[in-house]
Amino acid sequence: MKKPVFFITIIFFIIIILSIVQVSISNSLSTTGIQLSKLEKEIAVYKRDNTLLREEVLSDSSLYNIASKASEMGFVEAKSRVYIGAPLPLAVRP
Repeated sequence: MKKPVFFITIIFFIIIILSIVQVSISNSLSTTGIQLSKLEKEIAVYKRDNTLLREEVLSDSSLYNIASKASEMGFVEAKSRVYIGAPLPLAVRP
């Protein structure tokens, strides 16, 4: 008669231990899901900022924008062009 009571007691403790393990794993998974959602929101913000910065770079590097900023700074378009015909030697050996 001792064997069935011992067996039932062991099974009862195993069930309690497994229940505690399941609760702790479920808790860690739920907090991991919260962290994952925060990271996904942060990634979305960074992607949006990256897109805005990429558009700003493209806008600022356009030839029209560069020409208008150059004229604002006092640069003028060259009236005549100077061409160099033959290249001059840089150094002459003695």
